Amino acid sequence: MSNANTITVEVTGQYRTGTAAKSGKPYCMYTAFVHLPNIPYPQMADFYAELPNQVPQPGTYECDVISSVRDSRLSFEVDPRQGRRVSTAQAKTA
Repeated sequence: MSNANTITVEVTGQYRTGTAAKSGKPYCMYTAFVHLPNIPYPQMADFYAELPNQVPQPGTYECDVISSVRDSRLSFEVDPRQGRRVSTAQAKTA
């Protein structure tokens, strides 16, 4: 990881779709592996997209970490859809 404000995410291409029970709106959850600082192995995580065509292509992305305070608590979010695609060689050195 080159910058404390970025994180590496490997998008797998796997996703599942459904309809939200309350609102009736469609949703899409996709799977990725996140490389966290000081953790030796990538951690699996799910990310949200409204439609399957919004799921990033499988690959490695450098993503900005968005920090905020919500309900008096710290919140950190990552959105691979806004990430920058990196080559496999770059990802191995990160």
